[in-house]
Amino acid sequence: MAWKDRIAGRGTQRFLEGANFAVYTLVIIALIGLCNWFVGRHDRRWDLTPNKKYSLSAQTQKLLKDLNRDVSIYVFDRERSFGERRDVLGMYGTASHRVAVQYVDPDRQPTLAKQYGVRTYGTIIITAGSRHFEAQNDTEEGITNALVRVLKGQRTVCFVQGHGERNVESSDREGYDRVKKQLENENYQIQPLLLMQKMAIPADCTLLVAAGPQNDYLPPEVEAIRKYVQGSGRALFLLDAGVELPNLAKLLTDWNVTVRSDLVIDMNPVAQIFGTSPAMPLIVKYGTNPIVQPLANRATLFPLSRSFEVGKENKAGSSAESLCETSPDSYDVTDFNPKMQKVAFRAGKDLKGPLTVAVSGTISAQGEKKTEGRFVALGTSLVATNNFLGFQSNRDFFMNVVNWLSADEDLISIRPKPPATQRLNLNVSQMRRILLLGVFGLPLLIVAAGTMVWWQRR
Repeated sequence: MAWKDRIAGRGTQRFLEGANFAVYTLVIIALIGLCNWFVGRHDRRWDLTPNKKYSLSAQTQKLLKDLNRDVSIYVFDRERSFGERRDVLGMYGTASHRVAVQYVDPDRQPTLAKQYGVRTYGTIIITAGSRHFEAQNDTEEGITNALVRVLKGQRTVCFVQGHGERNVESSDREGYDRVKKQLENENYQIQPLLLMQKMAIPADCTLLVAAGPQNDYLPPEVEAIRKYVQGSGRALFLLDAGVELPNLAKLLTDWNVTVRSDLVIDMNPVAQIFGTSPAMPLIVKYGTNPIVQPLANRATLFPLSRSFEVGKENKAGSSAESLCETSPDSYDVTDFNPKMQKVAFRAGKDLKGPLTVAVSGTISAQGEKKTEGRFVALGTSLVATNNFLGFQSNRDFFMNVVNWLSADEDLISIRPKPPATQRLNLNVSQMRRILLLGVFGLPLLIVAAGTMVWWQRR
């Protein structure tokens, strides 16, 4: 009887063990299913790369969020290469239900490839309505720039010439070659304008730019600019310190902005972190205009800048506001000229900061058009030169100015940065240390450990 009880007990124990195993298995399956459901309903990604390679920039997210039409992204490549592009392109489809990403093998669908003029593998075409454009590369910057071109169409930026302005074709440190490329990436056409020849601004000019003139404009030229802006035109003035421009200054005075003949010096110790000099004010305080709203907690640099004063009472038909201000540790050198050997604060003559180094304004349009004219004035043209455009947020600031002036407010943001190459720089001593420790030291350590274990066992 005892052995029967033992057998029955073992059977019951095995049954309970089997039941527990089944319950645990069901619980694990249920948890896996619940996790899959939660992930499917709440898709989250964490980008832990130092340069945020797998995260869309603020500008791209804003552009996709505000889409009012369907966009298709065609990736023409061999099927085995599709996986290489899903990381970046997949984020576009996830960010907006209006974006459809399609992977196409041009060898299997030659008709579609011929329709978009595809000749090489890896081509990416962005389409919206009847427009399409080829992305320059498969990075976020290349894809977003192509998307902007498709959505916005082409605009024209007229750079005034003939007065010593910055050269948009120059790749020198003080040239504007990088500005030209950045504008073209966002589908702005660059057009030089010799204003003194026709004394008129073309009707197709979306934005007029006076980039660092070294000589004053003639009164008829200034009058042409006045009529253009007051007729709902848009203008950007970059006026360098130490350059007397009374006619242009008078135009801005009529629009409630006083151009000071000075040089701004900023002794803010924070700027020393970036290795800048006091004559290069580091700007971290901004106004309320949409241009600078995305720049909160970001720095821009205004090398060798003059300052402006915005009138407290807006004149009839015009209004102006400060965009960028220096720190309280700044001051201006009144009546500055480049021949000065030494600059220092002079009590009773020079002004203490904060000082305004950039202003924006609107002009009530005259005539049948109801849209307003807009203008922006910066105290230096160096802010956008090849040497300084890449400093911190200078590029975003300058392009936001262009976007606001051309009424492309939906593009005002922080732009995607070009992919950064991460490098490990080692000197000779470090390389020798790695050689000794990694190539010789680690294997010898393993051999020594093995020898000790063998000796102890013996």
